[in-house]
Amino acid sequence: MKLWISYALLLGWMVVIFVLSSEGHNTSSGRSDAIVQALQSIGVSWQTDLLTFLTRKAAHTVAYLMLGALAFNVVRQHRLSGRMTVAVSVLVVALYAMSDELHQLLVPGRSGEVRDVLIDSTAGLLGVLLAKFIYSKYLLRKSQG
Repeated sequence: MKLWISYALLLGWMVVIFVLSSEGHNTSSGRSDAIVQALQSIGVSWQTDLLTFLTRKAAHTVAYLMLGALAFNVVRQHRLSGRMTVAVSVLVVALYAMSDELHQLLVPGRSGEVRDVLIDSTAGLLGVLLAKFIYSKYLLRKSQG
């Protein structure tokens, strides 16, 4: 994949996260509540507060797992060592997670949480490692013909 396309995908995903983080509390809660109601309608009978919390954290996890994979795809094209590629990719995700939580402090009804930075960074690390695994399998198949 061309480097500029990789950058465009990474920056585009960052914009998606930024836009979602810019939503006020009511909009964000409304989306979470709709998912919780759908889960409850199919028989998930957990306490609503717990289900809401898990839904919101799952959204963070998916968003930042994807960000980690996209960051890895950009950084690997700069031909750093394997460990340096992983480290720089995770650093990109962690810095973005911190900036995202700082941004949420400016959004009415939202808050910035250190816990979310940790969740986001961990999810980003998982995304980086998953992308690295998939890429290494791709290289292995390519080298075998």
